[in-house]
Amino acid sequence: MYKPIHNTLIIGKKLIYLPSCHSTNDIAAELVLNGLVEEGAVVITDNQTGGKGQRGTKWISEPSQNLMLSVILRPNFLPVAEQFLISQMVALAIYDYLSFYTNDVKIKWPNDIYISSKKVSGTLIENSIQGAAISSSVVGIGINMNQTVFETLRSTSLALEAGINVNLRQEFEKFAQVLDAGYLRLKSMKNNQMIRDLYLKNLYGYQKPVTFKYQNEKVIGVVTGIENNGRLLVKITGRPGIYDFGLKEIEWVWDELSTPFS
Repeated sequence: MYKPIHNTLIIGKKLIYLPSCHSTNDIAAELVLNGLVEEGAVVITDNQTGGKGQRGTKWISEPSQNLMLSVILRPNFLPVAEQFLISQMVALAIYDYLSFYTNDVKIKWPNDIYISSKKVSGTLIENSIQGAAISSSVVGIGINMNQTVFETLRSTSLALEAGINVNLRQEFEKFAQVLDAGYLRLKSMKNNQMIRDLYLKNLYGYQKPVTFKYQNEKVIGVVTGIENNGRLLVKITGRPGIYDFGLKEIEWVWDELSTPFS
């Protein structure tokens, strides 16, 4: 069973543990709606039966093998136009945590984490807007830890990449500390550009030619940057100018698998 974290300032000091649930994000959103929890509260489960991913996809996880949690934040200090910083901060926290154990960790825009060309973590952030600020964020995080068998060739886990089987409760405490440090950095509002720069530095395809699927054809492009609103900037070989893309407007392709990287 998971326990509240005592050596953080915000993340995990209040913890709701559920042996099984439909979606930690749905439960966290309901708690926010009813005003029942403070900032930093975590909803965590061993078995998520209806986990949600980006763009309406499902997050499928073997019971009791992985970290599945949702964190409640209240980033009302952040203007709506800057909300992608939450995504960048969370992606960097997962990147930093996994980098303790293995190399070749990369962020895949907007906030998936890959090791050696395979997905190890996904994040779904659901923001509530009030006026010109963000009243609350529910940050759903899934990290593949001990699972070794997956339905897709593009999935992996810490166990497969680092050759270790970990204690999930202990690893949750370690990750909560890293996420807590990242959120405090964001909350200071003094490190926004540093967060953006670190995100770009560790982003797959940044300043390097990679393969995309755009308008039903494969193209070679170079990621040149990220707009503050989170749109991806890409220079496509043989085409003038810089393109900017939102979700669903471009797909990444792993040449080795000849399938979309999405």
